[in-house]
Amino acid sequence: MTDMDIGFIVSVALNFIAFILTAVGTFVMIKGIDADEHLAADGWHSIKYFTVQSNLLYGAYAAVFAVIGLIYGSADAVPDVFYILKYIFTVGVTLTMLTVLLYLAPVVVKSYPPLFKGANLYFHLLVPLLGVISFCFFEKEAEISIPQTFLGLIPFALYGVYYTVNVFAHADNGKVDMKYDWYGFVMKGVDKAAIAALIMIAAATAICFGLRFINSL
Repeated sequence: MTDMDIGFIVSVALNFIAFILTAVGTFVMIKGIDADEHLAADGWHSIKYFTVQSNLLYGAYAAVFAVIGLIYGSADAVPDVFYILKYIFTVGVTLTMLTVLLYLAPVVVKSYPPLFKGANLYFHLLVPLLGVISFCFFEKEAEISIPQTFLGLIPFALYGVYYTVNVFAHADNGKVDMKYDWYGFVMKGVDKAAIAALIMIAAATAICFGLRFINSL
């Protein structure tokens, strides 16, 4: 068996595992098992979080990608469009994981354990990690061009529009309750929204190019 065959098998396995973990995380979320008040809501109300949306999209597509791989029989035979979609959804969960590790835990919540309890363990860490590992190291056939790199920003941009509209719709004297600004991006005032937006755009763009770079090595 060649290294490419092994990589193909590992990719299929990791994608199926990601799908299973997403399903488990969704069940835990709906049932509220070991839930924490931080970045969590009752059942399907948690769908408002980019974390949940990005993980559900990634988990569902991971199963599709694995099945497509088995149908075509080899990594080389899988059409480019499926790799591009895999890349887009991987950007989403990577952004979720790094936002939690580098911003939400140390700045907003000021603690790491609460953000890795219950469903958050799956959505903040396990599924994103599988996404990064499978795409960067076992799906080398994904040849993402520089223009295509920016496609990874699509889910982030769409969510950004929704989040921004929601925040400004609930602004009161330049402040927004954390109930509506659940990521705390404008906790220092809506006049700082542009700064938060620029930082997130820069971070998301860096993730897009970072994943592409590591995959291409």
